[in-house]
Amino acid sequence: MKFASLPRVKSTYRYLFPVFILMWSLALVAPTAQAQQQPSLSLADILIGLRSKKVILYERNRLLTGAVRQRGITFALTPEIEKELISTGADKELIEAIRQKSPVIKTMPTTMPTPLATPLPTPVATPVPIPVATPTPVPTPDFAFYRKRADENVGKGEYTLAVNDYSRAIELNPKDVSVYLNRGLAHYNQKNYDLAAADYDKAIELNPKDSMLYFNRGNSYEKLGNLQKAVVDYKKAFELDAGNEAAKLSLQRLQTEEAKVSPKQNAPEKTSVSEPVKTPQGVELGALIDRAVRLVKPFYPPNAQKMRVEGQVTIQVALDEEGNVVSAKATAGPGLLRMACEDAARKSKFKPALANNQPVKATGFITYNFKAPN
Repeated sequence: MKFASLPRVKSTYRYLFPVFILMWSLALVAPTAQAQQQPSLSLADILIGLRSKKVILYERNRLLTGAVRQRGITFALTPEIEKELISTGADKELIEAIRQKSPVIKTMPTTMPTPLATPLPTPVATPVPIPVATPTPVPTPDFAFYRKRADENVGKGEYTLAVNDYSRAIELNPKDVSVYLNRGLAHYNQKNYDLAAADYDKAIELNPKDSMLYFNRGNSYEKLGNLQKAVVDYKKAFELDAGNEAAKLSLQRLQTEEAKVSPKQNAPEKTSVSEPVKTPQGVELGALIDRAVRLVKPFYPPNAQKMRVEGQVTIQVALDEEGNVVSAKATAGPGLLRMACEDAARKSKFKPALANNQPVKATGFITYNFKAPN
């Protein structure tokens, strides 16, 4: 028998590599004498077989186990090689078959040139394209943006920032009544009562049938000392809404004070008689949060949550001498949230208002903030 030259052996050896899996399959299914004469498996053969993607890993292990038991191996199993085989996907049955065949190494006859080992192809990782995030365009601030941010600033007590944002919102939509109302409330909390009254003037011009607009402007006139205009606005507020208890109490209080002042202007001056100080019938307390004995939190209506309605709701409240809420009316805020806030305000209780150390009726307001869930 003549041995092939070295180049031809090398070429044949290279050709057999891509088809070794097919040969194993045929050998396991129908063993023949030719299959039994096939050369033993090298470590490279087993590693390539484990990495093949032509069959699933379980089938690869089964085929390789049969091939090792039938054909043997050309290397000795060491802890390092065993660790590499396991990391490549070898199961216990394949490892055990290799262990049984180790350390038998079949070598080629000394007279036959040893074929040069073909270097294993180094797998080249295909670069995975990294998606480049497209920058999200920043939306241009619109009317809703400024109104929402202003409402949030009012809730934080940042009235100056709120006024600035309400002003921007008005520039974008000068026909929205709620923005004038809310900016008026922000001015009122800053004690800028003249600016608050001016905002209520514009709001009333846009909606002359809203009782709470007249009531709020009456509060501003009263703080400015213009009691005649305040009485006119309280009376108008009560005429538009007979259920506006806060307007009713404020009107009665000012009318009582006027009745006390008028007789004194016409009566002769008395020098030696001192009159007892009379307790006023009601006082304006402004924000009531700090006076709360029991502040009920409003529930978030499910339909408002689904529509992601959020913002600030202002409730005008009238209290009796014991601090109980006798009326609660929403003056600003999203319509879907108002009823829940009014119900919560009616269930709340506050410290009694005092005048000359005597409990009196009072009015004020509560502000609730809603934030849509993420």
